[in-house]
Amino acid sequence: MADWVGVARSNYFAVNDERSFLEWAKKRNLRVMKRPAQGRRFADNSRAFTQFAVESEDEGGPWPSFEEDQNLLEDGGMPREIDIQTELAQHLKEGEIAVLMEVGAEGAKYLSGTAYAVDHRGTVIRISLRDIYSRAAEVFGVSADQISECSY
Repeated sequence: MADWVGVARSNYFAVNDERSFLEWAKKRNLRVMKRPAQGRRFADNSRAFTQFAVESEDEGGPWPSFEEDQNLLEDGGMPREIDIQTELAQHLKEGEIAVLMEVGAEGAKYLSGTAYAVDHRGTVIRISLRDIYSRAAEVFGVSADQISECSY
């Protein structure tokens, strides 16, 4: 049996406070990539000079979903669940949309992929590669159970 191996990264986006964002990313074990924003203007007429993207530093893993800090464990020593999309939203500049994608596989048996889009207000939309089955059934007028899955 193979282990699930994946990769997770985002698009580039602007943040309100670079220092606060970088501290948060470090706390969540996210690798940060930085590039010039080429003077992009926002609704408030301000300019972005830098954009950031993040990727999971967990080798072959998805976005973090549990608190890593041992001092913040819930009663009973259980890790506290976190919502990476909601946390990221707090750092986004107004009008920015961050897209977080993760894809992976357990050998060629189970392929998976999920994408999230989040705005500065914390509104999140999610799609999964598995959504193709219901969408195909709808478009082609068949029952979803008539479509075989992409697995052994």
